[in-house]
Amino acid sequence: MGLGGHEYRRPLPTTLGRWGDINNEQFALKQSERNALIRTAVEEGINYFDATQTEEARSLGIALGELGLRERVNVAAMIIFPFRQLAQNSRSKWHETVIEAVEERFRLLQTDHVEVLNIHMPEDNYSRERLEVTLKAIGEMKDRGTVGWVGASSHEPNFLAEIMRKYDCFDSVMVRYNYHLQEAREALFPLCKALNVGVVIMKPLSWPFYGIPFTRFSPQKEQDTILTPAQVCLRWILTSPEVSTVVPSINSPDELQENVEAIPKEGQIQEEVLAHHLALAKSPLGRERLTKMLQDPAIDIRHFAKRALAGEE
Repeated sequence: MGLGGHEYRRPLPTTLGRWGDINNEQFALKQSERNALIRTAVEEGINYFDATQTEEARSLGIALGELGLRERVNVAAMIIFPFRQLAQNSRSKWHETVIEAVEERFRLLQTDHVEVLNIHMPEDNYSRERLEVTLKAIGEMKDRGTVGWVGASSHEPNFLAEIMRKYDCFDSVMVRYNYHLQEAREALFPLCKALNVGVVIMKPLSWPFYGIPFTRFSPQKEQDTILTPAQVCLRWILTSPEVSTVVPSINSPDELQENVEAIPKEGQIQEEVLAHHLALAKSPLGRERLTKMLQDPAIDIRHFAKRALAGEE
């Protein structure tokens, strides 16, 4: 079990009236709560932390620094849309652009190294030359010991598979995989096993509609199960032998405890629980719930409900 930052809930709800906007002053006021959560997570055995968005990286860096836990955990950093950045610069500046993007992540995380450096959405503005320049720059950092492993984060498992077959250039990949989105199991997992590539799972609870937890479509009366629906979902993912870790968003002590207790032990997974939630979400009742979410107090939920009703993935 790892810990992510922004799947569908943030440490602080969006405060500026539009999805994606963050009031940094109010966000900072929550730092002590985040510190406590990170400390407890490490005490529970979690040692893999993924940080994508700027505020996540900054908050994680502060927490690990103030708690003195940096050397006890593995941090996965992300350079956001690197090929898009390269497309906006001349070829002569590409190497420098990649180095600067990585160093900016280091500053946010208050560290001089990361265990995993992820290339975000390599399918966006992809070209072979941009990939080669990016990998060369990161390779220099690996040689200096400031980057441990090179990863890629993508919503397109088939694209990642093609790149890996041609270049065998990633040590790990981070992909969407859950009961609704199972494409990665066929397109990517066997290849990762053959190439000894780690698999990190993102968006484990955000299905069948992007950005909305599937538990929003729970039946009125929950089925009688030993595990909560979220635990069933996480355990279902973790029983895939190719999966190295899963990084759900964890933003409260209760969520942390619930997720840790989902780590597979003996006992059968009640897959019918997940099937029932998926059927409800896809039914007319699910659309009614999406419509009600347009009035939800959480801006993020309103934003993604609108997208779901419009048929956007």
